[in-house]
Amino acid sequence: MNQRRQFAFTIVELLVVVAVIGILLALLSSGLSSAIASGKKTKEMNRLKQVLVAWTLYSGQYEDKLMPGFIDSAVQQGPQGSAAWQVRYHNKAGSDLAPELCQTYPWRLAPYLDYSYETFLGYRDSIEDNVDFSKYVDPEVPVTLPASLSGATALDGAGIAIQPAFGYNAYYLGGWWTSVAGKPTVTFGTGGYTEVGTTGVARGRLVAKTLGNISKPSELVVFTSSTFLNQSSEPYSKFNDWTPGAAWAVPPRLGPDAIWGFGGVTLQGVDLVSATIVDDILAAFSPHASLAPLTAPMGEVGKLMVFKDQSIPISRYGKTLPVGLADGGVRSSSADELNDIRVWVPCANTRAFTHTP
Repeated sequence: MNQRRQFAFTIVELLVVVAVIGILLALLSSGLSSAIASGKKTKEMNRLKQVLVAWTLYSGQYEDKLMPGFIDSAVQQGPQGSAAWQVRYHNKAGSDLAPELCQTYPWRLAPYLDYSYETFLGYRDSIEDNVDFSKYVDPEVPVTLPASLSGATALDGAGIAIQPAFGYNAYYLGGWWTSVAGKPTVTFGTGGYTEVGTTGVARGRLVAKTLGNISKPSELVVFTSSTFLNQSSEPYSKFNDWTPGAAWAVPPRLGPDAIWGFGGVTLQGVDLVSATIVDDILAAFSPHASLAPLTAPMGEVGKLMVFKDQSIPISRYGKTLPVGLADGGVRSSSADELNDIRVWVPCANTRAFTHTP
């Protein structure tokens, strides 16, 4: 009588099969994650390109003038402000917007982008689809916004006004306008700076008011992804895809004030990671002072150091940041590249450039 031979896997063979399947799944998962991240980055760059085109169209409509970076609600509501700007902003439904919502750039560009929710707030994991009703999202750690924006956070449309995906280079392009003694005044509008190699002080050229004022459009940052942060020291990797955006972004220094940097960056050997002495240090050096990377205190190397409550460039998808340039080009950039003042200030000609308030 013939007997059939019984076949079975040994425990070793089963373990080998399980291990191989695990390796294959890991490779597949890694490939899918990479493809998803790449797709998100591509969408982000496309959205940035649309915003940059709208920014250019705005200038074309207003005789080459650059879009204002920020207009304090007091400027808009004051008699001189309304006469100066001669414009009302409205939402997609055609209703006039509250001045608090129109201080930042998004509602000024919204008509050029057909009021697209995806363009401004596509980074959000949200079911909202109408910019008119976009909400302000409270960040995990409460932030200190400028006082004139505090009343806007509760209004419909605050999401697009305060937390768009991309921040504008608002202080140096178009100008940051506030009311001083009842008169619209642009921050740094009368500030002075000294060009390296000269002894004279030039004034009035810190803020570009028209496209023609930009001498190196292929290098100057107009938009980049950003978020608003309080003074802190945080790992740069803490940001995620849904980190709330901000309507402007700032360079590592605004005039003589240090705003942000990375652990390990110093000014002529004086460590900037100690936020309590930053202003005194910077005020003591001339515009010709040089920056040099040195060793930071233990645990601080590579951390994002925020010295003042401000809107800071961030990366959502991967390690690179999307950057829109004044010549209409978009590209990926690193945080280190944005740590160079020359890509922010139209007249800056050295990495050590600074200026008076």
